[in-house]
Amino acid sequence: MLPWGFLPTRLGEAIKTGLGRPPVLFLQPPETKPNQETNLEILNRTAMDDINVLTAPEMQGRKAGSVGEARASEYLASQLSMLGLRPMGDPKAGFIQAFTIPPVVETRVNGRLTFKSGENTNLRSPCVNLIGGLMGEKSQEIILLSAHYDHLGIFEGQAYPGANDNASGVGCVLDVMRRLLREEEVPKRTIVIAFWSAEEMGFVGSQAFVRSSTFPLDQIKAVLNIDTVGNGMIGNFALWGDGENAAVNAIHQAAAECGASALLTPRAGHNSDSVSFAMAGIPAATLLTQEWLSKNHTPEDTTALIKPEQIHLATEIIYQAVRLLAF
Repeated sequence: MLPWGFLPTRLGEAIKTGLGRPPVLFLQPPETKPNQETNLEILNRTAMDDINVLTAPEMQGRKAGSVGEARASEYLASQLSMLGLRPMGDPKAGFIQAFTIPPVVETRVNGRLTFKSGENTNLRSPCVNLIGGLMGEKSQEIILLSAHYDHLGIFEGQAYPGANDNASGVGCVLDVMRRLLREEEVPKRTIVIAFWSAEEMGFVGSQAFVRSSTFPLDQIKAVLNIDTVGNGMIGNFALWGDGENAAVNAIHQAAAECGASALLTPRAGHNSDSVSFAMAGIPAATLLTQEWLSKNHTPEDTTALIKPEQIHLATEIIYQAVRLLAF
């Protein structure tokens, strides 16, 4: 296990609660509680604000288990708190669900940086998913919005900012929730947002949730996952899903209503966190652009690649899909 002391203090305390305390204890500040009143300034933030924060140099490419990713998780936990969402992580850990990841090594496949399994599987690193909910009239029926927030880190002296992959998806999820909160309408179904870690290492974070979910999996009626939605021709989206299901149908209908296209597309060996839920028999789909592979997993995946109009449209599609499923 890597040292716990490198983690931000509040995050480190929550992970220790979830995974068991190490031999040396650290003094931590009191746990942050969600705000009872949502700050107007927070509600008026945009997906581009989130993308700019998550791709800043101090985030160091957000490799799972790194200091940079810990900073990103702190930012996201603060957003969930300031939005006044209900913590739905591990018991006594607030928004955080803790798990560990095995070692990986970097490799390149067709010019794209990726990870493969390392050798010492006993040396594991702490990571966290972040989960918060907007409670509906039916607390035991859940629509889950998700996006992974990790990326590739720094390799051979170059940062991999991961603006499109997947700061774009994170920003969209937060933007949808901000809009729902501004409208002050109680949904019929509970809407949960989740930010997964270690997707780039093989969907480790979402698989950890499915194995040890913080609420019963059978409460999830659909999973809308967002991944790499900021580039390409405006309105030209793709869907990854297993045939027609509630999630696929909702996004497909919402895209049509928004004047966009979101067609089921062959994955060609690729995948995203929706697969973790599909394998558990839960209706799930991932929204992405048709041109998502452009500059993917390269240092060129910066904010210069992001088209604000595409981000706005992706957010509108997911918002309309949530309206169909939860209201």
